[in-house]
Amino acid sequence: TPVMQQFFEMKARQPDALIFFRMGDFYELFFDDAIRAAAALGISQTFRGTHNSQPIPMAGVPQHAAEAYLSKLIRLGFKVAVCEQMEDPAEAKKRGSKSIVRRDIVRVVTPGTLTEDGLLDARGANRLAAVAVRAGQAAVASVELSTGEVEVFSVSKDGVAAILAALAPSETLVADRLLSDDQLSQTLKICGGLVQPMPSALSEPQASEARVKRLYGVDTLDGFGGLSPAEIGALGLIAAHLEMTQAGRLPALRAPRRAADADVMAIDPATRGSLEIDRTQTGDRNGSLLAAIDRTVTAGGARLLASRLARPLLDPAAIDQRLDAVEWFVEHRALRERVREVLKGSGDMARALSRLALGRGGPRDLGCIRDTLKIGETLAAMVAGSGDALSSPPFELEHAFRALTPDLHEGLGGFLAALEAGLGPDLPALARDGGFVASGVREELDEARTLRDDSRKVIIALEAQLIAESGVPLKIRHNGVLGYFVEATAGKADPLFQPPLNATFIHRQTLANQVRFTTVELADLDARIAQAGERVLAMEIAAFETWR
Repeated sequence: TPVMQQFFEMKARQPDALIFFRMGDFYELFFDDAIRAAAALGISQTFRGTHNSQPIPMAGVPQHAAEAYLSKLIRLGFKVAVCEQMEDPAEAKKRGSKSIVRRDIVRVVTPGTLTEDGLLDARGANRLAAVAVRAGQAAVASVELSTGEVEVFSVSKDGVAAILAALAPSETLVADRLLSDDQLSQTLKICGGLVQPMPSALSEPQASEARVKRLYGVDTLDGFGGLSPAEIGALGLIAAHLEMTQAGRLPALRAPRRAADADVMAIDPATRGSLEIDRTQTGDRNGSLLAAIDRTVTAGGARLLASRLARPLLDPAAIDQRLDAVEWFVEHRALRERVREVLKGSGDMARALSRLALGRGGPRDLGCIRDTLKIGETLAAMVAGSGDALSSPPFELEHAFRALTPDLHEGLGGFLAALEAGLGPDLPALARDGGFVASGVREELDEARTLRDDSRKVIIALEAQLIAESGVPLKIRHNGVLGYFVEATAGKADPLFQPPLNATFIHRQTLANQVRFTTVELADLDARIAQAGERVLAMEIAAFETWR
């Protein structure tokens, strides 16, 4: 059938992934995908239709619960390609009764490319790493797609294990030719996470450089420092993987932060396991050093603490900067306690930004950005007004508080003001649910909402106006054939046929006891009421896209 042809086309594009094929309110899986998914998820597997005279295995999950099923499949090591309906079924029918809905793969979900809150540990990083080796020199690149953080490490081949153990990536990309290296292959097994072999050509410096430029939208990589061929190769593997999994949507990534062997302490996997820094030897967080000292009140703070603990600094100057910040807060206990209380109300802005950049965010993410920017503004004002001129914040804190002040960043203050004025109090998760733009932002939106929600009041007002202008007792009524119309009794309708009223009242229908008319204003109102709901949603989505 045409639908099965569509499925085969998607499967050919992603042969090693399970295809979540959207059909109405369900994601369906077919053939071997259905058998594997049904066994993994514990759902029913049935048969529908035949292919090559054999029944077609089939399984499905409801769209509204798909995230939970995706999470389980990803944890089990599956890769899932999400194939969505790209148009309304009504649009497909306009092309002919046998036309099918257009579908396309909108993303490929792998362990290292998750961005949804429901699929992530809020207090833990979810990194995608890549390893490349060029002329005996190794490099490890890492991206946290949910926050946009990118790091690249230039190390010896012997140093790869320590870096991967510190990063603890959910997924590691490696050129397939490197898997024949016994030392590196063993390192990848020890460090855990899904190992994803990639064609070796994708890590070649020239092709990698072109992909990294596309990823960042730049003409040259000079602004990132003198990246080595191995570093470019590792970043190129990540760029290739993101191009494939994100279906052309570019994530909002920070410039790569470079580090070398001498910047952080190298702790090999065995030693790290014995120290139980962030996991006990049984793999639990509880009982680890991190669990014992973590008193952070935000998800982002928890992830930063875990990252700093996993990779201790070696540079004395950088260590002193951190200790100065700690000492300042120790000395300002009352302010520290107020800062912690304010921070409890902040959201995970980094992950909200990433979802918005990838087209997976919604009004609730914009609300998170609005509220967290306001909290940052409050924090900066609290420190500025602490009244201790002799003990100003040290460099690391001063830099942080400046970053938290919207007016110090071009355009950010105006953006915050637009969100404060434009977003309503009740924000849905998805823009298509509507109702998130505040009243008074756009006059035409308010008018359309009034038509949609108070159409009866508008009709009554127009009815009173027409009675006053004509002097004829009449009613505005509605049916499925004529829509809205003006109705007068046969005995009272004569003036409406005579000048000057006949220029306003247009005859539509004569019945035994009633005569029906319309007016230009009523016909326009009828059309606007019918379209008001669609117009409201279209205008709200347009506002969302402008802010996004």
